[in-house]
Parts: sequence; C-alpha cells; structure tokens
Amino acid sequence: MLDFSKLTPDNQAVKDLKELIQLTVFLSEDMAQFMTFMPKVTTGKKLGFIGEMEDVGKAGAGCDPKYQKVAIAAAQKEWKLGSWEVPLEMCYSELENTIAQYCLKTGTEIADLTSTEYMDGIVLPKLQEAMMKMLWRFTWFGDESAASITSGGQITDGLNIELFKTCDGFFKRLFAICATNADQHTTIAANSEASYALQRAKMKEIGAATSVFDAMLEDADSRIFQKSDHGIFATKSLCDALSRDIKEKYKVIMPWTTIFDGLEVGEYDGVRVIKCSIWDRFIQAYQNNQTKLNLPHRAVLCSPSNLFYGCEGDNPMSELDIWFERKPRKNYIYSTGKLGALIGEDNLVQVAY
Repeated sequence: MLDFSKLTPDNQAVKDLKELIQLTVFLSEDMAQFMTFMPKVTTGKKLGFIGEMEDVGKAGAGCDPKYQKVAIAAAQKEWKLGSWEVPLEMCYSELENTIAQYCLKTGTEIADLTSTEYMDGIVLPKLQEAMMKMLWRFTWFGDESAASITSGGQITDGLNIELFKTCDGFFKRLFAICATNADQHTTIAANSEASYALQRAKMKEIGAATSVFDAMLEDADSRIFQKSDHGIFATKSLCDALSRDIKEKYKVIMPWTTIFDGLEVGEYDGVRVIKCSIWDRFIQAYQNNQTKLNLPHRAVLCSPSNLFYGCEGDNPMSELDIWFERKPRKNYIYSTGKLGALIGEDNLVQVAY
C-alpha cells in the first residue's frame, strides 16, 4: 500500500510511523461549497422543480371581467445511480524489512494487520482521502461511456477506464446542456491550442481571462444571481490567469481568502470566484494526451443548490469492511455503494471551456 522502498530502516532509528512526513497531501475542498448532497435516492426517483407563474395583470375592464387561466412552470429530473466498489488486499510480508515492521504483531498473529498502527495510522487515513477523491472523480468527471484517447475518448491512455464509469458526472451533463443551448457556453480560446505551453501562454494574454469572466456574467440567466450561494467555480489555471490579468490591466491585486483546507475564494465584479484546484489535478492526470490537455481552463457559474449528487443511504462514503482471513493469511478491505449526479434546472448554469 505504501512505497516503502523510499523509506528503509536505518539502525532501527525510526520506529514510530506517525513521525513520517507525508510526501504529498491531498487537500479535499469542501464538497458542500460546490454541490448539494441528496440522501436516500434511488434509480428512477424523480426530483421535481416548480418555476415561475405566467404573467398576470392587465388593463382593467370594469364590470364583468374576463377570467383567464395561467400556468406555473414545472419540471422534473430522474435519478440514475451507478455502483462503485473498493476491494483491497494486503499481505504482511510486503512490510517486512521496512520501517513498518516495527508495528507488526508477533508470532502466529504477525500476518494480522487489523488494529495495528500501520492499518489505523496510515492505511485508513489514506484510504479515506482516496475515497473522497473518488467522490470528486465520479461526480465531476464520471462518464458511463468513458474511453481512452486511443479509443476515441478523452481518458489518458493507460488508465483504468472503470475509474470513471459509475455515473455521468457534472461536466458531461454541462457539456450536453451547452450543446443544446449554445448561449450557455462561453468559449475559452486557449483550450483549443495545440500544446501545453500554448494553452498556458494563450490564457496569460492580457484581456484573455477577464473577457471570459465578463462574458459569463453578461450571458448568464439573471435568475442565477438571485440564489444567495451563487458563484463561479473555476480551475486554478483560469483563476491564476484572472489575477494576473487584473494586475496587468488595472494595476491592482485580486485578493484571495483561504477557507477550509486549501479552498481559496475571491471576488470578481461582485461575484464569488472559487478556485477548484482539484479540477486541474484531475485534468492533468485523467485527460492528457501527452501533448495537450482536454479543456484545461474551465469555469461554471451556478449555485451549489442546482448541482446534486446522491446515494441510496445517508452518507456517500460507505462504511469499510475490514478483516483478516486466516487461511490465506491476508488482510482485506471492502466498501461498496451507489452514486449519481444530477443538474436541477438546465437554464441556471453558464459554462466556460
């Protein structure tokens, strides 16, 4: 589970695994800032919306007015959940002759890793981070028809396609909305460049980033701004370009405030801008043809209350089943569940890519 080849024991000087400095830390932005969780949903369950009433009120006609009927807009979406699972196995022999050997049990029970410092202090915390990353991957980058680049898709060659097939995520759904209604799509010219370097350079040109944000705000449905929690969720690459653009054009510094762990929030023209750096990491890792990235600069103007993810239970993170099997002398971890993503009102999103 851990690459102990980089962490070999030296005269038994390091015995406490808790003292290890983690080489990388996955900073999981608070999901509630970006989307709304819906518990106890099942495939086929409907999510209904009530919109505005048709216009009422007309010039007075005195006696015997003519009565009319008016309609109230309504719509519904249907949930579709897909299954996911996390099946892992571990053998104690992989830890021998490493610093982890100091937290193994002894004698006949040496193979049992349950209730050890290795399991509780390293594996489970790291697994929790990995499962949070899994939720982000499914809800935003999920695609039931995912395919590798060589097979005509967008997934980086060599990756396991099953990592994406649990459900259709928000980006796939947002792209479909924009394909139907082009007015909800704000084009980012830098994305179409032919290399990593050009995609970055084009985005850094003066006016490139501010023009994207201006166009989004101008073209968006005005009802989006009536939601108190509305904002622009954007890749770090686009947010960094915006900060640079504002500095070059207006000679002012765009301030960013860090809330929660690693989540940075700024403001542009009175609208919150949330830097979603996890999108950058995913695009780099998952949608990379080794020459350029697939739409590295992205932004979504909407309200988290219009983006839903749900599961059949009360928590999208299912409990872990952890056990030691005596016959093969191996340790197992298993978790499974169902997950789906849904966009409420299609009109209440503006997407830049």
